[in-house]
Amino acid sequence: MKLALKVIPNAKKSEAAGWEEDPRTGRTLKLRIAAPPVEGKANKAVILFLASWLGIPKSSVILLRGETGRLKVVELPEECAEKLSRLAP
Repeated sequence: MKLALKVIPNAKKSEAAGWEEDPRTGRTLKLRIAAPPVEGKANKAVILFLASWLGIPKSSVILLRGETGRLKVVELPEECAEKLSRLAP
């Protein structure tokens, strides 16, 4: 499954901050990430955070788009859909 993310780097701690509607991507999961957006550190932190948070291997999280921007699209295993639906408002 594909998941749209809005990533906010340099946060005090890494956490999911809920869902929001974005005119470009539709329903987007907002993530606060503690890593800085330098040399791919924030992207690595996003992958590690999602893998840990969803209980999946980090190799199962694939960054499809948004390597240099705040809006990102990742590919996740289908079993994550149920976990993410529990977070829906």
